[in-house]
Amino acid sequence: FLLCTLSVPAGLEDGGPGVGFPVGETLDYSISWGVIPVGHSHVTSEWISEDGRALIAIRLRTKSNNFLSTLYPVDDSLEAIIDPETFLPVRFTKKLSEGRYRADETTTFDHKNLKAVWKSNRSGKVKELTIDPDTRDVVTFMYYMRRNQFEPDTVNKYRVMADEKVYDLVIKAQKVETVKLDRFGKLPCLRFEPEAQFGGLFVRKGRMWMWVSQDERRIATKIAAQVPVASISLWLDQVGGPGDDFWVSKGANGSVTNKVKK
Repeated sequence: FLLCTLSVPAGLEDGGPGVGFPVGETLDYSISWGVIPVGHSHVTSEWISEDGRALIAIRLRTKSNNFLSTLYPVDDSLEAIIDPETFLPVRFTKKLSEGRYRADETTTFDHKNLKAVWKSNRSGKVKELTIDPDTRDVVTFMYYMRRNQFEPDTVNKYRVMADEKVYDLVIKAQKVETVKLDRFGKLPCLRFEPEAQFGGLFVRKGRMWMWVSQDERRIATKIAAQVPVASISLWLDQVGGPGDDFWVSKGANGSVTNKVKK
């Protein structure tokens, strides 16, 4: 019904190659600190309408489990509102609650005039930045990558906005490896190593790797980070949403209770 009330650009109604993923897809990840489960992440996408425009909303919610919450409670939310035709962000919102740390920020993008306005919704501080024609926030960029086929042993450079600044981001596509997930079995995945100088989804100090499935969906199956105090990993638990392909049919078969292994 929603698609009937929105003017979705022709050919993009179901996402697919035009968008890079089926809109309505949901992804669930378990998070471990070393060998200890510490939380989960839930990622959703949907069509929304703003000012008569059909846009895509991608939302990511990360929460600590009961064990970690007694020591260091985490409840983070990220939202990217995206123009489906250009796959450029219209707006990016970040709300973080990590221990005693709090953040509530909104960035509004104006690619026509190559400007972005960052605002702290807590302090009221506002900053205007100059952006490039293809500057994206972190969440939009990660989904934008799903539209592209990367070859092993290649290096690509981008500009990404985070932490009130625009940064250079280097993505190294390394090699294809097998990732084993309890629900989905053994999967060939291309390993990436992003290098940047900002926090959030990319670590500020340490190294990070991401394994992406080698099929049309190009789903991140595993994310691992080595930081000074520990190793953190995210494992894909479940895929939901439209369609009946391998991911959705496997994702509908109950809950995962065993630890995934690589």
